[in-house]
Amino acid sequence: MPGPAPQRRRRHHRRFAPAAVLGSAVLAAGTGLVLVNTDSPEPEGATSAPPSADANGGKDAASPPAGEGSEPPVLLRSETSEVTEGSGDLAVVEGSGEPPGEGPYTDYLVEVEEGLPGDAGDFADAVETILSHERSWGGNRGEDRMRRVDSGPADVRVALAAPDTVDELCAPLQTNGEVSCAQDGRAIINQNRWVSGVEHFNGDLETYRTYVINHEVGHTLGYGHVDCPGEGERAPVMQQQTLGLDGCEPNGWVNPEAG
Repeated sequence: MPGPAPQRRRRHHRRFAPAAVLGSAVLAAGTGLVLVNTDSPEPEGATSAPPSADANGGKDAASPPAGEGSEPPVLLRSETSEVTEGSGDLAVVEGSGEPPGEGPYTDYLVEVEEGLPGDAGDFADAVETILSHERSWGGNRGEDRMRRVDSGPADVRVALAAPDTVDELCAPLQTNGEVSCAQDGRAIINQNRWVSGVEHFNGDLETYRTYVINHEVGHTLGYGHVDCPGEGERAPVMQQQTLGLDGCEPNGWVNPEAG
């Protein structure tokens, strides 16, 4: 059974220019990841538990396994080396599309820091694949359909950046070069987490990438953190799975059993 739906917190979204510096974050210190909660300045610890082989509730529905000699699935492309610093300049990746289904939608665009290793288009394709999937926010009772744009004002921006740039964009909260953040309409993904995931996902990078996009975008839509509902259950996507699993199984989807 999937975990309970995240508790939604509605708030006004402001539109902003690409140069805006925004941030709320989680903090990693030393070898242990520690939370700086958006809603509380008090840090909290986290524990981890090993994931199951099918913990994300059907990740292959987003990108099927590649055959021998074929291109990797979209969520596993551009697996490149970690970095420590970047140019500090974010560029919008070209590309747009129509959201699936019917009803209102939220416009988002994808940004990638210039000079990062890998193909910016691969990251943008992965983001679009995740956010257009019925297991993502668009399938959440029809409330959060997402439409990708590459120009004009956007309600949400999804950015991939080097650790030092993430630290700058998330200040005054501390990400310590380790984790991702989101606030006021921008989800900022740490390049090193995108490349390597976290240890307690046991190498399941596809699930982690699905999770980190859905989790940080969830914050931009007004959703707050929730806890593991019980030992052995799928972690809700708004659980802080980067920090630990608290007995839950890793999960990247808002609605892991949809479809």
